[in-house]
Amino acid sequence: MEAYWIWWLAAVVLVIAEMSSGTFYLMAVAFGMVVAGLAAYLGVAWSVQAAVAAALCSASVAGIYRWKNQHARRHENANFANDIGQAVRVVAWSDERHARVSYRGAEWDAELAGKSAADATRQTWRIKEIVGNRLIIE
Repeated sequence: MEAYWIWWLAAVVLVIAEMSSGTFYLMAVAFGMVVAGLAAYLGVAWSVQAAVAAALCSASVAGIYRWKNQHARRHENANFANDIGQAVRVVAWSDERHARVSYRGAEWDAELAGKSAADATRQTWRIKEIVGNRLIIE
């Protein structure tokens, strides 16, 4: 069997595996293998084929990783989407920006959102977002 067929068959296997994972990383590796197969078809030496595959696989995986990091929603957590907008009751203020609040039968750390001002007389606040295990309230 010719070397280019081996590269292309490996790429097809990776594309099929990618369909079950949905991450695009296997697709990036398959792209490198397709180009290495093209190099093999053109009669390039095996060491160059392997170098082309390694370089393109690495570059495409790094590109996907970088793109995902740039487009990640760092302060949004889909698991807590239903909590946004819910009311919380302030138990105690620790300083002018931080409080201990009661929500869902437990006490949580909370922080005022943006330019919101603390109001000791106000007991009910709304959840604007959740960062880690801290509620951002307004």
